[in-house]
Amino acid sequence: MSIEFLDALRPLFDCLTDGVCITDAAGQLLYANSAAGSLLGPAAEEAVKTMLCGPLCGGIEGAACGAGAADCQLRIPRGPQGAVTVRGRHTVTGRELRVRCMRVPMFNVERHFVLIEDVAQEMELKRHKEHWRQMLAHDIRAPLTIALGALRLLEDMGAGHALSLEDVQLIKNGVRNSQRMDALIKAYLETERLVEDSLPIHAAAVDVGLLIREIIAEHAAVAGAHGLTLTGDAPKGLTVRADSELLRRALTNLIDNALKFTPSGGRIGVDASNGDGSVLIRVVDNGPGIPARDLPRIFDRFYQGENGGGRHGLGLGLTFCRAALRAMGGEATVESEEAKGSVFKLSLPQSKPA
Repeated sequence: MSIEFLDALRPLFDCLTDGVCITDAAGQLLYANSAAGSLLGPAAEEAVKTMLCGPLCGGIEGAACGAGAADCQLRIPRGPQGAVTVRGRHTVTGRELRVRCMRVPMFNVERHFVLIEDVAQEMELKRHKEHWRQMLAHDIRAPLTIALGALRLLEDMGAGHALSLEDVQLIKNGVRNSQRMDALIKAYLETERLVEDSLPIHAAAVDVGLLIREIIAEHAAVAGAHGLTLTGDAPKGLTVRADSELLRRALTNLIDNALKFTPSGGRIGVDASNGDGSVLIRVVDNGPGIPARDLPRIFDRFYQGENGGGRHGLGLGLTFCRAALRAMGGEATVESEEAKGSVFKLSLPQSKPA
């Protein structure tokens, strides 16, 4: 590879977050971008014009080839055939790395391109997905077991059996838990469609004050049973352009979360205000708050924060909220401090009254 060609590619390589190294056929380092230095530590910077095998292969736990090994893929005279991948924890930086080495004949000389990726976030996402799948199976299996139990008991009674009050209650339990499963599957499917931008949106003028009053009335009994104060406040005539059903469900999810996590004696307030062409709806509680480490990912799919108090659930509600708001041209955000409470905000374009 000529110096001129390398210089032409340097701006591209330097803007990448993955490490890029280029060696000759013997593994001598010819070029390393800045990301490679941060992924491999100071040894990578010192390795310029030396052998890459030491700081790279020799620093990865469990690598098939150690530093100076005769069969190192970076040092074989003719290089690896195709691509060779090495994966493991780097002993210097502690990062989980995936290294791919490719032999590329260029200008009648052999060059090895080495791509270095930090896969810690990818592995964390896989762990969250697996945990989420287990919760999905649990949340479906629980109501399914109850519904099946009710059906089997009724099946054992045989034809012509008169239903007792216990039998009627059994049927009601089966119906209620079947509805739980249906709601869970519907929430999952609609969230996926929202994220993929494939759910139809029926936007119209929605009276925010009326919507808040209706939802507050629906939740008043639950709030009272938990010893919570639930209030709502919004100016008259304040309207937004939104899908009324999606907005209702998004706001309901936030209130349900506040009711779930705010301890007895707490307060939950829902208010709305108009800004410069937009309307801000807030759900404010004085519950336990959200740890700072969870805030950046609290709306993400497959992510469940650690401040859930042992409550089990898929956590689809917040993902649905953000996806729904973005689909309607708005945004969902949160501000929170541990032991002081949370403020969830829904921002939507303001609309003229219908």
